[in-house]
Order: sequence, then structure tokens, then C-alpha cells
Amino acid sequence: MVATNISVNIDEVATFEVKTNKPFSSFTYSTDNFTTSRTVSKSQGDSFGTSLTLYVDTANLGTIIYSIRVADANDNQKTATGTLSFTVEKGNALHIKEVLINNFYDKDNTWDTEFSNTDINRLADVFFSFSKPHINLFTGQRFKTLWYSSAVKENQGDLIWNLSQENLYVNPNALIHFGLADDDGGGVGQDLLFGPPFEKEINLAQYSSSQPNNITLEDTSINLNVDFAVAW
Repeated sequence: MVATNISVNIDEVATFEVKTNKPFSSFTYSTDNFTTSRTVSKSQGDSFGTSLTLYVDTANLGTIIYSIRVADANDNQKTATGTLSFTVEKGNALHIKEVLINNFYDKDNTWDTEFSNTDINRLADVFFSFSKPHINLFTGQRFKTLWYSSAVKENQGDLIWNLSQENLYVNPNALIHFGLADDDGGGVGQDLLFGPPFEKEINLAQYSSSQPNNITLEDTSINLNVDFAVAW
């Protein structure tokens, strides 16, 4: 159950076949050598058979190692372990390097009403998020999930986030989603996009030909204007 290291590009589908000599009834996987793990089990009397196809997420650059463990369907005290190893390379992925929020609804005004109109603490504590498609390990189906959540700019701050050292690479034909909110001490206090929907869609494919260094997200109905500095 040991796979030779292979190379794939960002957001490519990487598939692996887990094969065993005997049917197995549970499958455990980990990306930190079983410090944390997740187990999927079949009901009593059922099994995965002797093979299982895995579809692995390739959202981040670098070498990724999956430690896996399977249990014998007839005696779950008997287990076998192995590793799946692969390296994710940039390929033609787009790198999001900076986010600048130029405007949002009621910017510079009161969002935290417990403070007076002259108190700086009335301003929104701003953070943003990106969601993008990820892949289900067992089905290969893609689904949208949180990809990145930024640091909070208290009382608006400078509303500039330098992401050049972050692993924010994405397929240039992908559909990603942008969220913007006011932090209320450990979580979302108020949605600054006035959803639903609570995220704005960014179709990167429309920029693939021109490959600009700056992409602007704008919605005049809520005074939203955000610039994304990118590298192709």
C-alpha cells in the first residue's frame, strides 16, 4: 500500500488505488502521521473489498503525505498501514498576492453601535475569506469549501493584506468566492456583503487571455470595490 511519489499541478485531480490481499472494513487516513486522523467504516458484515480509489485534493503547493491504515474485514484487530505521497507544483496556477478593500457599504461609519459616533472602536473589524472547489476523497466530486480566512483589521485598519507568502494558488479557470465580514470577537458579527448570497463570485476564466496583474471586484449596489493583485 505504498505509492511512489508523483507530481501533479494545482487543482489537478490526483487518483490513487489502495489495494490489499484481503477485504477491509475500515479505512483511516491522516496527513500528520496519525496525530489526527479520520476513519470511515463499513457496517458489520460489509467491506470495501480489496481495492479503493482515492481522489486527492491538490489545492496547496508542496509535498503531501497521506498515512493510511486499513482493518481486516474478518478481524478488525489486524491492520495494515501504508503511505500515499505526491508533490503539488504550480503549473499554470494563478497566485493571489494582495487584497485591497477600497470600499464597502457604510465604510468609516458605525458598525459596533455600543460605541459613540466619535469612538474609533465603532468601525468594522474587517476580515475576508476565499472559498473554492475541493475534491471529495472517496467520490471525486468537487464541492465548495472555505479555502482561506484572513487576519482581522481592527477598526478597519489599512484594509490591505499582503498575501505574497501565502499558499494562495488556484487554477486560472476556477470559480472562487469572496466573503467579507465584521469580526465580533471570535467570529462573524455582521456580513459586509449584505447576503444572501454571503459571498461574491469571481470567475477567473474571463481573465485567462488578458492575464491582468490586478482584478477588481465591484458591486455598486452595496458600494463594494475590492482589488486583487495577482501573478500568472
